[in-house]
Amino acid sequence: MNAAFDQIAEYSARTPLSRSTLRRDQRSHFVLHLVTRAGRQLREWGYSTALYTYRLRGRHPGQLLGSPDDPAPGNATLGSAIFGGDMLHNGEQHVIKEDFWLRMESASPTFRHYAHSFHWLQDLAQVGDQVKARDAAETMLSWWLPYGEDWYKDVWDAETLARRLINWLTHAPLILSSEDLVYRSKVLTSFARQTRHLMRVWRDAPAGLPRIYTTSALTLCGLLLPGGAGWLNRGSAELERALANFILPDGGSASRNTADAIRTMQLLILVRGAYQDRGDDLPAWVLTTLDRMAPFIRAMRHGDGCFAQFGGVTAEGGNGTNAILAASDAKGKAIENAAHTGFQRLVAGKACLIMDAGPPPPQAYATRAHASTGAVEFSCGQERLIVSVGPASKRGPMPSLATLARTTAAHSALVIGDRNSTRLMEDGRLGAGVSETLTVRETTEEGQRLRVTHDGYLKRFGVKHERLIEIPADGSRIKGSDRLFGPKIKKLVGQDVVLRFHLHPQVRAMKAPDGRVTLETRSGKTWIFDADGGKTEIEDSLYLSRPDRPEATKQIVVTLAPSGGNDGSEQPICNWVLSEMDL
Repeated sequence: MNAAFDQIAEYSARTPLSRSTLRRDQRSHFVLHLVTRAGRQLREWGYSTALYTYRLRGRHPGQLLGSPDDPAPGNATLGSAIFGGDMLHNGEQHVIKEDFWLRMESASPTFRHYAHSFHWLQDLAQVGDQVKARDAAETMLSWWLPYGEDWYKDVWDAETLARRLINWLTHAPLILSSEDLVYRSKVLTSFARQTRHLMRVWRDAPAGLPRIYTTSALTLCGLLLPGGAGWLNRGSAELERALANFILPDGGSASRNTADAIRTMQLLILVRGAYQDRGDDLPAWVLTTLDRMAPFIRAMRHGDGCFAQFGGVTAEGGNGTNAILAASDAKGKAIENAAHTGFQRLVAGKACLIMDAGPPPPQAYATRAHASTGAVEFSCGQERLIVSVGPASKRGPMPSLATLARTTAAHSALVIGDRNSTRLMEDGRLGAGVSETLTVRETTEEGQRLRVTHDGYLKRFGVKHERLIEIPADGSRIKGSDRLFGPKIKKLVGQDVVLRFHLHPQVRAMKAPDGRVTLETRSGKTWIFDADGGKTEIEDSLYLSRPDRPEATKQIVVTLAPSGGNDGSEQPICNWVLSEMDL
Protein backbone atom coordinates (compact mmCIF):
# COMPACT_ATOMS: atom_id res chain seq x y z
CA MET A 1 0.00 0.00 0.00
CA ASN A 2 2.80 2.43 0.90
CA ALA A 3 4.57 1.70 -2.39
CA ALA A 4 1.39 2.52 -4.31
CA PHE A 5 1.04 5.90 -2.60
CA ASP A 6 4.73 6.63 -3.28
CA GLN A 7 4.22 5.94 -7.00
CA ILE A 8 1.23 8.27 -7.10
CA ALA A 9 3.22 11.01 -5.30
CA GLU A 10 6.21 10.59 -7.63
CA TYR A 11 3.97 10.71 -10.70
CA SER A 12 2.33 13.90 -9.44
CA ALA A 13 5.74 15.48 -8.79
CA ARG A 14 6.97 14.60 -12.31
CA THR A 15 3.90 15.97 -14.06
CA PRO A 16 5.18 18.92 -16.16
CA LEU A 17 2.10 21.09 -15.53
CA SER A 18 -0.77 20.84 -13.06
CA ARG A 19 -3.62 23.27 -12.47
CA SER A 20 -6.12 23.21 -9.63
CA THR A 21 -8.91 25.49 -8.46
CA LEU A 22 -10.27 25.40 -4.91
CA ARG A 23 -13.50 27.08 -3.83
CA ARG A 24 -14.45 27.67 -0.22
CA ASP A 25 -17.74 26.36 1.09
CA GLN A 26 -19.14 29.54 2.64
CA ARG A 27 -22.50 28.20 3.77
CA SER A 28 -23.16 29.13 7.41
CA HIS A 29 -25.93 26.57 8.12
CA PHE A 30 -27.28 29.10 10.62
CA VAL A 31 -30.84 27.77 10.73
CA LEU A 32 -29.63 24.18 11.02
CA HIS A 33 -27.38 25.16 13.94
CA LEU A 34 -30.30 26.84 15.71
CA VAL A 35 -32.55 23.81 15.31
CA THR A 36 -29.75 21.44 16.38
CA ARG A 37 -28.96 23.51 19.47
CA ALA A 38 -32.62 23.70 20.46
CA GLY A 39 -32.94 19.94 20.16
CA ARG A 40 -29.79 19.38 22.19
CA GLN A 41 -30.99 21.71 24.95
CA LEU A 42 -34.26 19.81 25.16
CA ARG A 43 -32.44 16.49 25.39
CA GLU A 44 -30.10 17.87 28.04
CA TRP A 45 -33.10 18.75 30.17
CA GLY A 46 -34.11 15.11 29.95
CA TYR A 47 -30.62 13.91 30.81
CA SER A 48 -30.71 15.92 34.04
CA THR A 49 -33.80 14.11 35.36
CA ALA A 50 -33.75 11.18 37.79
CA LEU A 51 -35.48 9.00 35.20
CA TYR A 52 -32.47 9.20 32.89
CA THR A 53 -30.25 7.76 35.63
CA TYR A 54 -32.27 4.55 35.40
CA ARG A 55 -31.98 4.50 31.61
CA LEU A 56 -28.20 4.28 31.93
CA ARG A 57 -28.44 1.02 33.86
CA GLY A 58 -27.50 -2.22 32.16
CA ARG A 59 -25.07 -5.09 32.14
CA HIS A 60 -22.05 -4.64 34.44
CA PRO A 61 -18.80 -5.52 32.62
CA GLY A 62 -16.49 -7.76 34.62
CA GLN A 63 -13.31 -6.74 32.86
CA LEU A 64 -11.81 -4.98 29.88
CA LEU A 65 -10.97 -7.07 26.85
CA GLY A 66 -7.81 -5.13 26.08
CA SER A 67 -6.00 -1.82 26.39
CA PRO A 68 -4.33 -0.42 23.25
CA ASP A 69 -1.03 1.43 23.64
CA ASP A 70 -1.22 5.20 23.23
CA PRO A 71 1.42 6.12 20.62
CA ALA A 72 1.77 9.69 21.92
CA PRO A 73 4.06 9.98 24.95
CA GLY A 74 3.01 12.25 27.79
CA ASN A 75 5.03 14.82 29.70
CA ALA A 76 6.82 13.32 32.68
CA THR A 77 7.34 16.78 34.22
CA LEU A 78 3.60 17.41 34.29
CA GLY A 79 3.09 13.92 35.68
CA SER A 80 5.56 14.60 38.48
CA ALA A 81 3.75 17.85 39.25
CA ILE A 82 0.66 15.80 40.04
CA PHE A 83 2.72 13.92 42.63
CA GLY A 84 3.57 17.30 44.11
CA GLY A 85 -0.11 18.19 44.39
CA ASP A 86 -0.53 20.45 41.35
CA MET A 87 -2.20 19.98 37.99
CA LEU A 88 -0.82 22.26 35.25
CA HIS A 89 -2.25 22.97 31.83
CA ASN A 90 -2.04 25.85 29.37
CA GLY A 91 -0.61 28.28 31.93
CA GLU A 92 -3.21 27.41 34.58
CA GLN A 93 -2.50 25.65 37.87
CA HIS A 94 -4.84 24.01 40.39
CA VAL A 95 -4.04 22.33 43.70
CA ILE A 96 -5.00 18.68 43.94
CA LYS A 97 -7.01 17.91 47.06
CA GLU A 98 -10.08 15.81 47.80
CA ASP A 99 -12.39 18.62 46.68
CA PHE A 100 -10.49 19.01 43.40
CA TRP A 101 -13.42 18.06 41.18
CA LEU A 102 -15.80 20.42 42.96
CA ARG A 103 -13.34 23.28 42.47
CA MET A 104 -13.20 22.55 38.74
CA GLU A 105 -16.51 24.40 38.42
CA SER A 106 -14.56 27.65 38.92
CA ALA A 107 -11.72 26.71 36.55
CA SER A 108 -11.51 27.98 32.98
CA PRO A 109 -13.49 25.95 30.40
CA THR A 110 -10.23 24.83 28.79
CA PHE A 111 -8.77 23.52 32.04
CA ARG A 112 -12.08 21.95 33.10
CA HIS A 113 -12.24 20.09 29.79
CA TYR A 114 -8.61 18.96 30.20
CA ALA A 115 -9.15 17.69 33.74
CA HIS A 116 -12.41 15.85 33.04
CA SER A 117 -11.03 14.30 29.86
CA PHE A 118 -8.34 12.62 32.01
CA HIS A 119 -5.70 13.60 29.46
CA TRP A 120 -3.27 13.94 32.36
CA LEU A 121 -3.18 10.13 32.60
CA GLN A 122 -0.88 10.34 29.59
CA ASP A 123 1.59 12.34 31.68
CA LEU A 124 1.42 10.00 34.66
CA ALA A 125 2.19 7.12 32.31
CA GLN A 126 5.61 8.69 31.62
CA VAL A 127 6.92 9.10 35.17
CA GLY A 128 9.54 6.67 36.41
CA ASP A 129 7.71 5.49 39.54
CA GLN A 130 4.67 3.73 38.07
CA VAL A 131 3.53 2.43 41.46
CA LYS A 132 3.22 6.00 42.65
CA ALA A 133 1.58 6.95 39.35
CA ARG A 134 -1.08 4.24 39.78
CA ASP A 135 -1.78 5.40 43.32
CA ALA A 136 -2.22 8.98 42.12
CA ALA A 137 -4.44 7.99 39.18
CA GLU A 138 -6.67 5.72 41.28
CA THR A 139 -6.99 8.34 44.01
CA MET A 140 -8.02 11.03 41.50
CA LEU A 141 -10.52 8.68 39.88
CA SER A 142 -11.98 7.58 43.21
CA TRP A 143 -12.63 11.25 43.98
CA TRP A 144 -14.19 11.73 40.55
CA LEU A 145 -16.62 8.77 40.62
CA PRO A 146 -19.12 10.24 43.13
CA TYR A 147 -18.95 13.59 41.35
CA GLY A 148 -19.21 12.28 37.79
CA GLU A 149 -21.51 9.33 38.37
CA ASP A 150 -24.58 11.10 36.99
CA TRP A 151 -25.04 13.37 34.00
CA TYR A 152 -23.68 16.89 34.29
CA LYS A 153 -23.46 19.10 31.22
CA ASP A 154 -19.75 20.01 31.20
CA VAL A 155 -18.59 16.64 32.51
CA TRP A 156 -20.72 14.55 30.13
CA ASP A 157 -20.34 16.79 27.09
CA ALA A 158 -19.99 14.50 24.06
CA GLU A 159 -16.37 15.32 23.19
CA THR A 160 -15.17 15.49 26.82
CA LEU A 161 -16.88 12.17 27.51
CA ALA A 162 -15.31 10.57 24.45
CA ARG A 163 -11.82 11.75 25.34
CA ARG A 164 -12.27 10.50 28.92
CA LEU A 165 -13.31 7.02 27.79
CA ILE A 166 -10.39 6.85 25.36
CA ASN A 167 -7.91 7.86 28.06
CA TRP A 168 -9.40 5.39 30.54
CA LEU A 169 -9.08 2.58 27.97
CA THR A 170 -5.55 3.39 26.83
CA HIS A 171 -4.28 3.92 30.37
CA ALA A 172 -6.30 1.20 32.06
CA PRO A 173 -3.21 -0.16 33.88
CA LEU A 174 -3.06 3.13 35.80
CA ILE A 175 -6.68 3.08 36.96
CA LEU A 176 -7.56 -0.63 37.13
CA SER A 177 -4.59 -2.23 38.87
CA SER A 178 -6.12 -1.90 42.33
CA GLU A 179 -6.94 -5.01 44.35
CA ASP A 180 -9.99 -3.20 45.72
CA LEU A 181 -12.78 -5.10 43.97
CA VAL A 182 -15.42 -2.56 44.94
CA TYR A 183 -13.43 0.26 43.37
CA ARG A 184 -12.79 -1.79 40.20
CA SER A 185 -16.48 -2.61 39.91
CA LYS A 186 -17.41 1.08 40.19
CA VAL A 187 -14.94 2.02 37.46
CA LEU A 188 -16.15 -0.68 35.07
CA THR A 189 -19.78 0.19 35.76
CA SER A 190 -19.01 3.83 35.03
CA PHE A 191 -17.38 2.74 31.76
CA ALA A 192 -20.62 1.10 30.67
CA ARG A 193 -22.91 3.92 31.85
CA GLN A 194 -20.88 6.56 30.01
CA THR A 195 -20.75 4.48 26.85
CA ARG A 196 -24.52 4.09 26.89
CA HIS A 197 -24.81 7.85 27.07
CA LEU A 198 -22.22 8.30 24.31
CA MET A 199 -24.34 6.01 22.12
CA ARG A 200 -27.07 8.69 22.35
CA VAL A 201 -24.98 11.85 22.06
CA TRP A 202 -22.02 11.06 19.77
CA ARG A 203 -23.52 13.18 16.99
CA ASP A 204 -23.79 16.21 19.31
CA ALA A 205 -20.07 16.74 18.82
CA PRO A 206 -19.36 19.23 16.01
CA ALA A 207 -18.28 17.85 12.65
CA GLY A 208 -14.55 17.44 12.28
CA LEU A 209 -12.09 16.29 14.92
CA PRO A 210 -14.67 16.30 17.78
CA ARG A 211 -16.83 13.89 15.75
CA ILE A 212 -13.78 11.72 15.08
CA TYR A 213 -13.27 11.54 18.86
CA THR A 214 -16.85 10.51 19.66
CA THR A 215 -17.07 7.85 16.96
CA SER A 216 -13.60 6.51 17.81
CA ALA A 217 -14.54 6.26 21.49
CA LEU A 218 -17.73 4.40 20.64
CA THR A 219 -15.76 2.00 18.43
CA LEU A 220 -13.13 1.39 21.12
CA CYS A 221 -15.73 0.78 23.83
CA GLY A 222 -17.56 -1.61 21.53
CA LEU A 223 -14.35 -3.56 21.00
CA LEU A 224 -13.02 -3.56 24.57
CA LEU A 225 -16.13 -3.81 26.77
CA PRO A 226 -17.97 -7.16 26.97
CA GLY A 227 -21.29 -7.15 25.16
CA GLY A 228 -20.39 -4.12 23.09
CA ALA A 229 -21.38 -5.43 19.64
CA GLY A 230 -24.05 -2.76 19.19
CA TRP A 231 -21.68 0.02 20.15
CA LEU A 232 -19.04 -1.37 17.79
CA ASN A 233 -21.40 -1.61 14.82
CA ARG A 234 -22.62 1.95 15.25
CA GLY A 235 -19.21 3.39 16.15
CA SER A 236 -17.26 1.83 13.28
CA ALA A 237 -19.87 2.77 10.69
CA GLU A 238 -20.04 6.37 11.88
CA LEU A 239 -16.25 6.64 12.24
CA GLU A 240 -15.82 5.54 8.65
CA ARG A 241 -18.38 8.14 7.57
CA ALA A 242 -16.76 10.90 9.68
CA LEU A 243 -13.33 10.12 8.21
CA ALA A 244 -14.70 10.24 4.67
CA ASN A 245 -16.04 13.74 5.34
CA PHE A 246 -13.05 15.08 7.28
CA ILE A 247 -9.95 13.53 5.70
CA LEU A 248 -9.55 14.72 2.13
CA PRO A 249 -8.17 12.61 -0.75
CA ASP A 250 -4.67 14.08 -0.35
CA GLY A 251 -4.58 13.06 3.34
CA GLY A 252 -5.12 16.50 4.86
CA SER A 253 -8.04 17.46 7.05
CA ALA A 254 -10.98 19.64 6.01
CA SER A 255 -9.98 22.04 8.81
CA ARG A 256 -6.60 22.57 7.05
CA ASN A 257 -4.94 22.18 10.45
CA THR A 258 -2.12 19.63 10.39
CA ALA A 259 -2.54 19.07 14.14
CA ASP A 260 -6.05 17.72 13.47
CA ALA A 261 -4.62 15.23 10.99
CA ILE A 262 -2.05 14.12 13.58
CA ARG A 263 -4.73 13.58 16.27
CA THR A 264 -6.88 11.67 13.78
CA MET A 265 -3.92 9.42 13.02
CA GLN A 266 -3.40 8.84 16.75
CA LEU A 267 -7.04 7.77 17.17
CA LEU A 268 -6.87 5.40 14.20
CA ILE A 269 -3.76 3.78 15.66
CA LEU A 270 -5.71 3.17 18.88
CA VAL A 271 -8.60 1.67 16.92
CA ARG A 272 -6.19 -0.56 15.02
CA GLY A 273 -4.64 -1.68 18.32
CA ALA A 274 -8.06 -2.48 19.80
CA TYR A 275 -8.94 -4.67 16.83
CA GLN A 276 -5.62 -6.46 17.26
CA ASP A 277 -6.27 -6.96 20.98
CA ARG A 278 -9.58 -8.56 20.14
CA GLY A 279 -8.15 -10.61 17.28
CA ASP A 280 -10.86 -9.28 14.95
CA ASP A 281 -10.40 -8.44 11.29
CA LEU A 282 -9.36 -4.82 10.83
CA PRO A 283 -11.56 -2.83 8.42
CA ALA A 284 -9.62 -1.94 5.29
CA TRP A 285 -10.49 1.77 5.58
CA VAL A 286 -8.40 2.10 8.76
CA LEU A 287 -5.12 1.23 7.05
CA THR A 288 -6.06 3.05 3.85
CA THR A 289 -6.69 6.26 5.78
CA LEU A 290 -3.44 5.94 7.74
CA ASP A 291 -1.48 5.37 4.53
CA ARG A 292 -3.11 8.43 2.95
CA MET A 293 -2.51 10.76 5.91
CA ALA A 294 1.17 10.07 6.60
CA PRO A 295 2.51 11.59 3.32
CA PHE A 296 0.48 14.76 3.94
CA ILE A 297 1.73 15.16 7.51
CA ARG A 298 5.33 14.68 6.36
CA ALA A 299 4.79 17.22 3.58
CA MET A 300 3.98 19.93 6.12
CA ARG A 301 7.37 19.57 7.89
CA HIS A 302 10.58 21.44 7.25
CA GLY A 303 14.00 19.83 7.25
CA ASP A 304 14.36 20.26 11.02
CA GLY A 305 11.09 18.39 11.63
CA CYS A 306 9.08 21.50 12.55
CA PHE A 307 5.75 22.15 10.89
CA ALA A 308 4.81 25.04 8.65
CA GLN A 309 2.57 27.06 10.94
CA PHE A 310 -0.52 27.32 8.77
CA GLY A 311 -4.08 26.66 9.88
CA GLY A 312 -3.41 26.71 13.63
CA VAL A 313 -0.73 24.03 14.00
CA THR A 314 2.33 24.85 16.12
CA ALA A 315 5.87 24.32 14.91
CA GLU A 316 6.09 21.27 17.18
CA GLY A 317 2.84 19.90 15.77
CA GLY A 318 1.52 18.82 19.15
CA ASN A 319 2.70 16.14 21.50
CA GLY A 320 4.41 13.00 20.20
CA THR A 321 4.24 13.59 16.44
CA ASN A 322 7.32 11.49 15.66
CA ALA A 323 6.05 8.64 17.81
CA ILE A 324 2.62 8.76 16.18
CA LEU A 325 4.08 8.70 12.67
CA ALA A 326 6.34 5.79 13.61
CA ALA A 327 3.46 3.85 15.17
CA SER A 328 1.31 4.36 12.08
CA ASP A 329 3.63 2.07 10.06
CA ALA A 330 2.78 4.25 7.04
CA LYS A 331 5.98 4.81 5.06
CA GLY A 332 4.69 6.99 2.22
CA LYS A 333 6.94 9.86 1.13
CA ALA A 334 5.92 13.48 1.60
CA ILE A 335 3.59 14.63 -1.16
CA GLU A 336 4.40 17.88 -2.94
CA ASN A 337 1.00 18.85 -4.35
CA ALA A 338 -1.77 18.66 -1.73
CA ALA A 339 -4.30 19.86 -4.27
CA HIS A 340 -7.41 19.10 -2.17
CA THR A 341 -6.27 20.67 1.09
CA GLY A 342 -4.54 23.54 -0.69
CA PHE A 343 -0.88 23.33 0.32
CA GLN A 344 2.13 23.23 -1.99
CA ARG A 345 5.64 21.99 -1.26
CA LEU A 346 8.66 22.80 -3.41
CA VAL A 347 11.85 20.87 -2.69
CA ALA A 348 15.12 21.50 -4.54
CA GLY A 349 18.49 20.43 -3.15
CA LYS A 350 18.34 21.22 0.55
CA ALA A 351 15.78 23.98 0.06
CA CYS A 352 12.14 23.50 1.04
CA LEU A 353 9.33 26.01 0.48
CA ILE A 354 5.82 25.35 1.79
CA MET A 355 2.97 27.56 0.64
CA ASP A 356 -0.63 28.02 1.73
CA ALA A 357 -2.30 27.92 -1.68
CA GLY A 358 -5.89 27.32 -0.66
CA PRO A 359 -8.90 29.20 0.69
CA PRO A 360 -9.77 29.01 4.40
CA PRO A 361 -11.80 26.00 5.56
CA PRO A 362 -15.61 26.05 5.71
CA GLN A 363 -16.98 28.06 8.61
CA ALA A 364 -17.75 24.90 10.58
CA TYR A 365 -14.00 24.25 10.81
CA ALA A 366 -12.75 27.86 10.88
CA THR A 367 -12.73 28.72 14.60
CA ARG A 368 -8.94 28.26 14.80
CA ALA A 369 -8.04 28.89 11.15
CA HIS A 370 -5.69 31.64 10.01
CA ALA A 371 -6.06 34.19 7.19
CA SER A 372 -2.88 32.95 5.55
CA THR A 373 -3.74 32.32 1.89
CA GLY A 374 -0.67 32.97 -0.26
CA ALA A 375 1.77 32.84 2.65
CA VAL A 376 5.10 31.00 2.39
CA GLU A 377 7.65 29.44 4.72
CA PHE A 378 11.18 28.56 3.64
CA SER A 379 13.96 26.42 5.06
CA CYS A 380 17.31 25.14 3.90
CA GLY A 381 18.46 21.88 5.42
CA GLN A 382 17.98 22.05 9.18
CA GLU A 383 17.57 25.83 9.23
CA ARG A 384 14.32 27.74 8.81
CA LEU A 385 14.64 31.25 7.40
CA ILE A 386 11.13 32.51 6.53
CA VAL A 387 8.38 31.53 8.96
CA SER A 388 4.95 32.53 10.28
CA VAL A 389 4.41 34.06 13.71
CA GLY A 390 2.58 30.91 14.81
CA PRO A 391 -0.57 30.31 16.89
CA ALA A 392 -0.74 31.92 20.34
CA SER A 393 -2.53 31.04 23.56
CA LYS A 394 -5.07 33.38 25.16
CA ARG A 395 -3.53 32.47 28.52
CA GLY A 396 0.02 33.23 27.42
CA PRO A 397 2.05 36.30 28.38
CA MET A 398 0.35 38.30 25.58
CA PRO A 399 -3.37 37.33 25.43
CA SER A 400 -4.14 39.69 22.54
CA LEU A 401 -1.59 37.82 20.43
CA ALA A 402 -4.04 34.91 20.11
CA THR A 403 -6.07 36.96 17.63
CA LEU A 404 -3.19 38.89 16.07
CA ALA A 405 -1.36 35.66 15.24
CA ARG A 406 -4.26 34.63 12.98
CA THR A 407 -4.08 37.75 10.82
CA THR A 408 -2.60 37.90 7.34
CA ALA A 409 0.12 40.25 8.62
CA ALA A 410 1.33 37.52 11.00
CA HIS A 411 2.30 35.42 7.97
CA SER A 412 4.83 35.88 5.21
CA ALA A 413 2.28 37.21 2.79
CA LEU A 414 0.98 40.30 0.98
CA VAL A 415 -1.29 42.68 2.92
CA ILE A 416 -3.42 45.51 1.49
CA GLY A 417 -4.49 48.42 3.66
CA ASP A 418 -3.56 46.51 6.82
CA ARG A 419 -6.58 44.29 6.18
CA ASN A 420 -6.81 40.50 6.30
CA SER A 421 -7.26 38.53 3.12
CA THR A 422 -10.14 36.83 4.95
CA ARG A 423 -12.01 38.64 7.72
CA LEU A 424 -11.61 37.54 11.34
CA MET A 425 -15.05 37.65 12.96
CA GLU A 426 -15.68 38.66 16.57
CA ASP A 427 -16.82 35.12 17.40
CA GLY A 428 -13.44 33.77 16.25
CA ARG A 429 -14.54 32.34 12.91
CA LEU A 430 -13.20 33.40 9.52
CA GLY A 431 -15.77 35.31 7.51
CA ALA A 432 -15.80 36.65 3.95
CA GLY A 433 -12.63 37.04 1.94
CA VAL A 434 -10.81 34.38 -0.06
CA SER A 435 -13.44 32.32 -1.83
CA GLU A 436 -11.36 30.86 -4.65
CA THR A 437 -7.73 30.07 -5.40
CA LEU A 438 -6.06 29.03 -8.62
CA THR A 439 -2.79 27.10 -8.44
CA VAL A 440 -0.57 26.38 -11.44
CA ARG A 441 2.45 24.21 -10.76
CA GLU A 442 5.09 23.56 -13.41
CA THR A 443 8.29 21.53 -13.59
CA THR A 444 10.86 22.78 -16.08
CA GLU A 445 14.43 21.87 -17.02
CA GLU A 446 15.66 24.72 -14.82
CA GLY A 447 13.58 23.86 -11.75
CA GLN A 448 10.05 24.39 -10.45
CA ARG A 449 7.53 27.19 -10.84
CA LEU A 450 4.46 27.80 -8.70
CA ARG A 451 1.79 30.43 -9.42
CA VAL A 452 -1.03 31.01 -6.91
CA THR A 453 -3.87 33.51 -7.33
CA HIS A 454 -6.55 34.38 -4.77
CA ASP A 455 -9.51 36.78 -4.63
CA GLY A 456 -9.38 37.75 -0.96
CA TYR A 457 -9.14 41.47 -1.71
CA LEU A 458 -11.36 41.53 -4.80
CA LYS A 459 -14.58 42.88 -3.24
CA ARG A 460 -12.87 45.43 -0.99
CA PHE A 461 -10.10 46.69 -3.25
CA GLY A 462 -11.07 45.45 -6.70
CA VAL A 463 -7.95 43.31 -7.24
CA LYS A 464 -6.73 39.74 -7.12
CA HIS A 465 -3.30 38.80 -5.79
CA GLU A 466 -0.96 36.59 -7.79
CA ARG A 467 2.23 35.20 -6.24
CA LEU A 468 4.78 33.52 -8.49
CA ILE A 469 7.59 31.43 -6.98
CA GLU A 470 10.50 29.93 -8.94
CA ILE A 471 13.19 27.66 -7.49
CA PRO A 472 16.12 26.25 -9.51
CA ALA A 473 17.04 22.60 -9.26
CA ASP A 474 19.91 23.24 -6.83
CA GLY A 475 17.70 25.24 -4.41
CA SER A 476 20.21 28.09 -4.20
CA ARG A 477 17.71 30.82 -4.99
CA ILE A 478 14.05 31.73 -4.69
CA LYS A 479 12.64 34.17 -7.20
CA GLY A 480 9.31 35.67 -6.28
CA SER A 481 6.88 38.05 -7.90
CA ASP A 482 3.76 39.54 -6.31
CA ARG A 483 1.26 41.20 -8.62
CA LEU A 484 -2.13 42.85 -8.09
CA PHE A 485 -4.58 43.00 -10.97
CA GLY A 486 -8.30 43.40 -11.44
CA PRO A 487 -11.17 45.37 -12.94
CA LYS A 488 -11.28 48.04 -10.21
CA ILE A 489 -7.61 48.56 -9.49
CA LYS A 490 -8.21 52.28 -8.91
CA LYS A 491 -9.53 51.34 -5.46
CA LEU A 492 -5.91 50.79 -4.45
CA VAL A 493 -5.13 54.49 -4.64
CA GLY A 494 -4.10 55.66 -1.18
CA GLN A 495 -3.80 52.11 0.21
CA ASP A 496 -0.55 50.65 1.54
CA VAL A 497 0.47 47.40 -0.11
CA VAL A 498 3.02 45.51 1.95
CA LEU A 499 4.95 42.25 1.66
CA ARG A 500 6.00 40.70 4.95
CA PHE A 501 8.64 38.00 5.42
CA HIS A 502 8.91 36.95 9.08
CA LEU A 503 12.32 35.58 10.00
CA HIS A 504 13.20 32.76 12.35
CA PRO A 505 14.76 34.02 15.63
CA GLN A 506 18.03 32.31 14.77
CA VAL A 507 18.40 34.35 11.58
CA ARG A 508 20.27 37.65 11.84
CA ALA A 509 19.16 40.39 9.42
CA MET A 510 21.17 43.44 8.33
CA LYS A 511 20.21 46.05 5.73
CA ALA A 512 22.89 47.30 3.35
CA PRO A 513 23.04 50.88 2.00
CA ASP A 514 21.81 49.67 -1.41
CA GLY A 515 18.57 48.39 0.18
CA ARG A 516 19.41 44.70 0.09
CA VAL A 517 19.07 42.61 3.24
CA THR A 518 21.72 40.13 4.38
CA LEU A 519 20.52 37.13 6.34
CA GLU A 520 22.97 35.10 8.40
CA THR A 521 21.95 31.71 9.78
CA ARG A 522 23.23 30.03 12.91
CA SER A 523 25.47 27.73 10.86
CA GLY A 524 27.14 30.72 9.20
CA LYS A 525 25.39 30.57 5.84
CA THR A 526 24.52 33.88 4.19
CA TRP A 527 21.46 34.69 2.11
CA ILE A 528 20.73 37.95 0.29
CA PHE A 529 17.21 39.36 -0.09
CA ASP A 530 16.61 41.96 -2.78
CA ALA A 531 13.34 43.51 -3.97
CA ASP A 532 12.51 45.57 -7.07
CA GLY A 533 9.31 47.57 -6.98
CA GLY A 534 9.18 48.61 -3.37
CA LYS A 535 11.06 49.96 -0.39
CA THR A 536 12.61 47.38 1.94
CA GLU A 537 12.93 47.77 5.70
CA ILE A 538 13.68 45.53 8.68
CA GLU A 539 11.12 45.66 11.49
CA ASP A 540 10.49 43.87 14.78
CA SER A 541 8.37 40.74 14.87
CA LEU A 542 7.50 37.80 17.11
CA TYR A 543 7.79 34.06 16.71
CA LEU A 544 6.06 31.31 18.68
CA SER A 545 7.40 27.78 18.57
CA ARG A 546 4.76 27.09 21.24
CA PRO A 547 1.53 29.04 21.85
CA ASP A 548 2.72 30.31 25.23
CA ARG A 549 6.31 31.13 24.28
CA PRO A 550 6.74 34.31 22.15
CA GLU A 551 10.28 35.14 21.05
CA ALA A 552 11.56 38.43 19.62
CA THR A 553 12.64 38.26 16.01
CA LYS A 554 12.71 40.41 12.86
CA GLN A 555 10.76 40.66 9.64
CA ILE A 556 11.52 42.01 6.19
CA VAL A 557 8.85 44.50 5.14
CA VAL A 558 8.60 45.63 1.51
CA THR A 559 6.23 48.53 0.86
CA LEU A 560 5.20 48.45 -2.78
CA ALA A 561 5.42 51.61 -4.86
CA PRO A 562 2.06 53.39 -5.32
CA SER A 563 0.02 52.54 -8.39
CA GLY A 564 1.39 54.42 -11.38
CA GLY A 565 -0.31 56.29 -14.20
CA ASN A 566 -2.36 59.41 -13.99
CA ASP A 567 -5.40 57.53 -12.76
CA GLY A 568 -3.68 54.83 -10.68
CA SER A 569 -4.57 52.15 -13.22
CA GLU A 570 -1.14 50.48 -13.48
CA GLN A 571 -0.75 47.09 -11.79
CA PRO A 572 1.44 47.12 -8.66
CA ILE A 573 4.13 44.49 -8.94
CA CYS A 574 7.14 43.59 -6.84
CA ASN A 575 9.86 41.18 -7.92
CA TRP A 576 12.08 39.82 -5.20
CA VAL A 577 14.81 37.25 -4.83
CA LEU A 578 16.35 35.36 -1.94
CA SER A 579 19.68 33.83 -2.94
CA GLU A 580 22.37 31.94 -1.08
CA MET A 581 25.88 33.40 -1.22
CA ASP A 582 28.63 31.00 -2.20
CA LEU A 583 31.44 32.13 0.12
